[in-house]
Formats: sequence, C-alpha cells, structure tokens
Amino acid sequence: MATAPPDTAPVIDRPVSIARLHGEACWFCGNVTKDLLPAGSITLLGGTCWPIVTCGCSPAAVTK
Repeated sequence: MATAPPDTAPVIDRPVSIARLHGEACWFCGNVTKDLLPAGSITLLGGTCWPIVTCGCSPAAVTK
C-alpha cells in the first residue's frame, strides 16, 4: 500500500511580525480585529514550525 508523503509547511525566509507567528494577527493581511481561524503552518528558515491563522481574506488561506 502506497502512502502519500507528509505535507510540508512553506519555508519563510523574510522577517515576520511576532503577532502573526503567535496567532494574534491574520498571516495574510495582519488583521487583528476579525475572528481568526487556523490556516495551517509555516516553517522559518531555522526550521521552527509555527501554526498560523487567517481572517479569511485570502484564497490561499484555505487549508486541507
């Protein structure tokens, strides 16, 4: 039986707002006033994986 490889989180190689990393702001637009929902995760260049949230502003915010 074949198994699919695990999904890998996108690697981010630019400075990121600490509020976005801590799930206090939408990853895509930075909004802090709307309801925020889980949107997957990202990986920083150093290898640390962070869960991210979205306010629904971006079509890329759809998770599997």
